[in-house]
Amino acid sequence: MGRLLATALIAWLCQGCFVLEELDKSQASMDRHSGRMGPHEVESTESDRQPVRGTREKEPDWIATWTDRVDGWWQEAWQREPVESDPDDIVVRCSLGDGTRFTRKSDCLVRGGRIL
Repeated sequence: MGRLLATALIAWLCQGCFVLEELDKSQASMDRHSGRMGPHEVESTESDRQPVRGTREKEPDWIATWTDRVDGWWQEAWQREPVESDPDDIVVRCSLGDGTRFTRKSDCLVRGGRIL
């Protein structure tokens, strides 16, 4: 029973020491590495800053060419007239491996069926 009381007393006395120290350390680290400028720092001017290597002002040529091709395809796809069916392509009774169906003559022949 005495050990339990001693352990409880030690735990009560040291309950926040380590937590508060870690919070203070992390706050100092956050202040040091944050993007905000402190009162002792001076803001740099635009002429002091160096451009990042490899950055480009405009998009590469292959992207422009690709977007032009996609735009052209999209316009053609939406402006195309519907395909007119062949008047000789009539609906027939077609015997396929899994039964008899009514399809267009060309569909029956493409699927390997026999016109009945």
